[in-house]
Amino acid sequence: MQSADVIVIGAGVAGLSTAMQLALRGASVIVLERERIGNGSTGRAAGLLGQLRGNVEHTRMLIDGIEIVRQLEKTTGTEIFVQTGSLRVAETPERAAEIASLVAMGKSIGFDIEHLPASEVAKKLPYMRTDDLLDACYCPTDGHLQPAELVSGYLKVGKDCGVQYKTNSPVIEILHAGGRVQGVRTAEGEYHAPKVVNAGGPWSYLNAELANATLPTAAIGHYYLTTRPDPNHPVDRMSPAIRDRELRLYTRPESGGLIVGIYDAEPDQHNMRKLPVDFDMSRMKAARDSIQVARLLEATNARFPWIDERTPMTITTGIMTFTPDARPFCGEMPDLEGLYHCAGFSGHGIVQSPTIGLIMSQLILDGQSSYDCESIEADRYFELPGYMTRADIERRCFEMAGNYYTKIEKATPVATGHA
Repeated sequence: MQSADVIVIGAGVAGLSTAMQLALRGASVIVLERERIGNGSTGRAAGLLGQLRGNVEHTRMLIDGIEIVRQLEKTTGTEIFVQTGSLRVAETPERAAEIASLVAMGKSIGFDIEHLPASEVAKKLPYMRTDDLLDACYCPTDGHLQPAELVSGYLKVGKDCGVQYKTNSPVIEILHAGGRVQGVRTAEGEYHAPKVVNAGGPWSYLNAELANATLPTAAIGHYYLTTRPDPNHPVDRMSPAIRDRELRLYTRPESGGLIVGIYDAEPDQHNMRKLPVDFDMSRMKAARDSIQVARLLEATNARFPWIDERTPMTITTGIMTFTPDARPFCGEMPDLEGLYHCAGFSGHGIVQSPTIGLIMSQLILDGQSSYDCESIEADRYFELPGYMTRADIERRCFEMAGNYYTKIEKATPVATGHA
């Protein structure tokens, strides 16, 4: 039997960041990972980082996260954040109004963002179709995080601070008595701790069930393609990322080619309970003849006419963890003291992880955070009718995932403050 101040279930970026921040404050931490470190959703992520959100506090979290990453880069000597800038484009009046509201909010908090006419977009991205654009906005401080390098950074600092990492150790029971967590059990034995963090990605709802708790998350499939370098359509390493919400697309440069991903209207659903014991997300293969891949290629061709089914490319598929409102669950549940959830990042786990780890460490060690966490509280659906059965939860999460990129964001400018 081993003991620690905190046990973290899951060695994706959320669990690794949380463990690192806890250890930096002197807590003893054991991380238990069912497979290999960074092998789940983290290893299949594109890592786009767009800071400006309709919610000012969420924007602040992402801005602050870059500073945490910059410190990791100094510690490791490795580039983690690639600051390419980003563009959001609009083909319809509704999308143009959405961009206008985001620009207004951004400027109201001193954020570096500007409108960009289609002619200027074409200069920045000559390989992209722009003749149908009504408006665009450009943020020069956006970019993407490199998932493997981010994992390595969390690991280095964590190990230097004494974090213990145990791989191939799935948790089979969460130990508790008298309404309090006592630890966990794996096939190898028990680990005791008064606080346990459930950061298991798409497996998180199953981890919650080990403690007779309900976590409203669902496992949703996701796809993106990566083109090979094409001398006829060169993609510079520092070309801006793109978000086209009308076509449900996001893009960024990758190794001389282009990553293009889609938030599909009818994504795959995965039942994590029915996956084989030896399931390995890194070995997931995308069926080239699937309807999801067909929709990805169709949307990609609409924005990048030079990309079609004949273009040399790889297609990556993985599993995201969605919630009914596309916001994560971070914090303690009221029905079991000491059990903290850190899951449900709805495709944004990589970029949210730097600040989320800090927030989780504050909640665990201080009982409160320096951030306003109301919108990401773990108990916001606790015992709420319509969110208790697995069927209802999956239906709501599936609807959110299918509508995620098409909903119109309405950002409200603020008179004072700084994100």
